Amino acid sequence: MYPETGDASGGDKLAADYGDYGGGDLKSKIMSNFEGFIPLILIVIIGFFLLARFNILTEDTPLLGPVVNIVQPGTSFKEMLIIGSPSVETVNVLNENRDLVRWRQKAATDLQRNPEQQLAQYDLIMLDQSNQSTKEVSFELGEAIANYVRRGGKLIIVKDSGIYRPNTFDIIGWKSTFQGIIPVDCQVGVAGVHSCAQPINVIGRIVRQDQDHRIMDGIEFAPANERDRYVLETFDVDVVSGNEVAYIETQGRAYPAIVESRSIIGKVIYFNYDPGKSRGIFENTLRYLR
Repeated sequence: MYPETGDASGGDKLAADYGDYGGGDLKSKIMSNFEGFIPLILIVIIGFFLLARFNILTEDTPLLGPVVNIVQPGTSFKEMLIIGSPSVETVNVLNENRDLVRWRQKAATDLQRNPEQQLAQYDLIMLDQSNQSTKEVSFELGEAIANYVRRGGKLIIVKDSGIYRPNTFDIIGWKSTFQGIIPVDCQVGVAGVHSCAQPINVIGRIVRQDQDHRIMDGIEFAPANERDRYVLETFDVDVVSGNEVAYIETQGRAYPAIVESRSIIGKVIYFNYDPGKSRGIFENTLRYLR
């Protein structure tokens, strides 16, 4: 006859051998081990974003494989929004690089209704009002663009685009409208004239400033031929934040050409000239931001 109640020592041995699936010991051990991994997971995530932030993760990163495809899915933009009216040269470069961008054009006034929702549909925004008479961006659109960049969006801004606000006559420049995300600002002259409202026509070339930046990969000077020069419209702006990637070299004077600022994951590239003038630099920029 088998006993109705088992031996206590035998029961303990059985639980030890096979685990007490009805008890809380196993669950508490699993939760304890999981909680121990949480700090390690957080460190890995933070480290990953820091590496991406400083462009250490590239297509050639060993061990991790194609990390860029994890941080920035795909090999091309889903959509690029141009706010304003770019030059013919810029449009030609975009049309000849459809493997990098698919673009759509709107006026700033077209984005007054739910601007944040509209901007969220695009992977890259280009604000280029340099070839139109109106350089206005509303406070609501400027705020939406700033939030778009802080959430990881990429913005290209060209020359004097967005320096005015509609029906606001005491503001010139970008700082107030775009909440400080633009890496340059106006100088104010002795007579109270703002430099970002005064175009300067120069003959010069683009010179690499940041020796490691991918926008200038393979380019020390543009044009490359020592005897050639661009005819450019530019502005005497100050670099107030970020990194000066290249500058415009003219006789006896230099002006910022390309300036970049970054949030944790977003980027702003300011062009102080028409980017379509320097095809190679502009194509490098599109590849860098994809």
